[in-house]
Amino acid sequence: MCTTAAKQINSSWTLLKTRDPVSWMRWDDEIKLYATQSDVFKKWIVQNPDPHEDGYYGGINEKGVAFVSTFVHVAENQISYIRRPYIRLILDAASASEAVAIIKSFTPRIGGNMFVADAKECYGIEGVPERYYIEKLNKPAVKTNYFLHLKNHNLGFDTDPLFENWTTDHQERAEKLIKSTHTIDDCKKLLSDRANAKTKTAICTLPSEDPCFTHSAFIFDTKNKCTYYCQGNPFTNKFKKYGFD
Repeated sequence: MCTTAAKQINSSWTLLKTRDPVSWMRWDDEIKLYATQSDVFKKWIVQNPDPHEDGYYGGINEKGVAFVSTFVHVAENQISYIRRPYIRLILDAASASEAVAIIKSFTPRIGGNMFVADAKECYGIEGVPERYYIEKLNKPAVKTNYFLHLKNHNLGFDTDPLFENWTTDHQERAEKLIKSTHTIDDCKKLLSDRANAKTKTAICTLPSEDPCFTHSAFIFDTKNKCTYYCQGNPFTNKFKKYGFD
């Protein structure tokens, strides 16, 4: 139950994401640099620290290729992008278009709402077991936990009707804010936004608004090949910058 967005800032693409995990997922995530021989490029990846649990939540490599996504549960046989090793394989790419080709090569397909970008190009992807919907973006975009193009229904809406209000409120609020997002500080403000707090459907939900709240947030700057990562709730915690120098 996350909010993701893509926006051109200073003539290059920037990707944003909050992480609002469900109760059974580990929340004490961390950012890790992969620079081993098994990786084609160095990669910053946000991950669950428990190696026995899913998974990876987003990342950027030293070529400036970045990936963020959020899961949309539409079928029992659907494969989540967070399961290893998908994000690490996507970030073997040297460009956004190459990353899209890697995603299209996966069998079975990975599911969810995805953004993949480099400094020059950004693609929005919707994935379900039977197909991908892929569009090359030329304007800001927001994705939460339902599809804007595919007709597949999020099964989570059936078991928790409040979830549908939660994700549509996030979508509408983020679409409004992304229009006036022009700097990294603006990105941080979007990810920590507290509008709709009275209904507990703010983009940044506090721990007191359990059971689902914002545990972390991150920004991928493809031009400068760096990450701004907040471990903990972004309304009360600061972002730290990570690069490859």
